[in-house]
Amino acid sequence: MKKKFLFMIPLCLFIIDYFLIKYQVIQPIDWFIYHLVQNLKCDLMTSFFTLCSTLGSTWFYVILVLTLVILKNKKDIWVGIHLLIIQGMNRIIKALVKRPRPPQIYHLVKETNYSFPSGHSMSAMIGYGLLVLEVQKSSLKYKKVIEIFLMMMIFLIGLSRIYLGVHYFSDVIGGFLLSLSYLLFIYYNTSLYT
Repeated sequence: MKKKFLFMIPLCLFIIDYFLIKYQVIQPIDWFIYHLVQNLKCDLMTSFFTLCSTLGSTWFYVILVLTLVILKNKKDIWVGIHLLIIQGMNRIIKALVKRPRPPQIYHLVKETNYSFPSGHSMSAMIGYGLLVLEVQKSSLKYKKVIEIFLMMMIFLIGLSRIYLGVHYFSDVIGGFLLSLSYLLFIYYNTSLYT
């Protein structure tokens, strides 16, 4: 398969995830993972995952992009543009799918909109994913360590949304898949990264 079509793989998996949710096929897995993660609750973990969730919030990315642009790297404005596109896609899909969030009695943070796909997961995959691509092209001494750290942040932000009680596993996976599809598309099909 040509690399420029690689984005189709996570996109197809996203569509499958949607239908698994729509026909409640994945619901037992969602609840199993949800309760498994909920049973890990303690004050230290709650503080840790609240921080992780904050590092995946829209405001964090706005501050990050503005800082990068101010520090002279004008190309980083594209990170902000991609994040805006992803947030727009997320809001449209949430409005169309209208999947309710898990019961509010489990929520450790306030969320009011719909659940699928996870906006934090989508933003994490794009925001930190684009940083991974930048680090790969750099001559930084410890770039493998930085790449692993950034990839762990993507995973932890997704996990934080389940831990904080505001998303199911399939919401997080759906967010990751849709943004990964977008990331692969811009990486292999635009002049920004080729």
